Amino acid sequence: MKTLLLAAALAALAPVASAQGRLAFESPSADLGRFAETRGPVTHTFRFTNAGDAPLRLVSVEASCGCTTPSWTQDAVAPGASGAIEVAYDPAGRPGDFDKAVFVRAEGAEPAAVTLRIEGVVRPALADTGVRIGALAFRATTVDVGEVRAGEPLQTSVQFANAGERPVRIDRVEAPEGVEVVFPPRAVFPDKLGGLFVTVDDPAAFADGRAVRIPLVMHTTDPDAPEMAVAVTATLAPPAAGEEDRA
Repeated sequence: MKTLLLAAALAALAPVASAQGRLAFESPSADLGRFAETRGPVTHTFRFTNAGDAPLRLVSVEASCGCTTPSWTQDAVAPGASGAIEVAYDPAGRPGDFDKAVFVRAEGAEPAAVTLRIEGVVRPALADTGVRIGALAFRATTVDVGEVRAGEPLQTSVQFANAGERPVRIDRVEAPEGVEVVFPPRAVFPDKLGGLFVTVDDPAAFADGRAVRIPLVMHTTDPDAPEMAVAVTATLAPPAAGEEDRA
């Protein structure tokens, strides 16, 4: 009897668990897939249920960057009821892979904080609008840098995107002597950007009159276009006043 009375007394002193809401998401992450940079914001809705025994309320939903905009259920969510968080990702100016976090805080819930994630691949606009040679889409196959001065180095880039379905590697680039070309050291995968970075010691060495043209030939693993010809052009600036006399 004494043992029973002691147990009853201890039970009376034990804290009573308070009612609490519980956030239960269908899934805390979403793959938005592959889509074009130009298509506009892409949305996904994260749905949740209050699996607890007391109401809960979302007090803040914040994205890890300005490219991701969330909106969410503002009212209290009763036990057994559902709510939603809609997340919009803006791909404009953001080609390539993305992985973004959305931080959720709730009042009267366990857990009180949840991190959601969205990921996907944005196809560069250049892949659809560029000049195609095989799998690569170039911003321009002839890059005109405008006026340059004799004796001064010329630097520019030839940009491209892989618009195909398989990786393309540039093995080497043929260029005239006096021209340095840096190209990606690894294969450029589909929907990725790449470029040649070109440095010319003295553009006057390639001038015909005032017109400068520097041919480049890319040797690639693209079976449809193993050799891709591009060029850099410029116009020699006229000598500054007095320079012709000194020459």
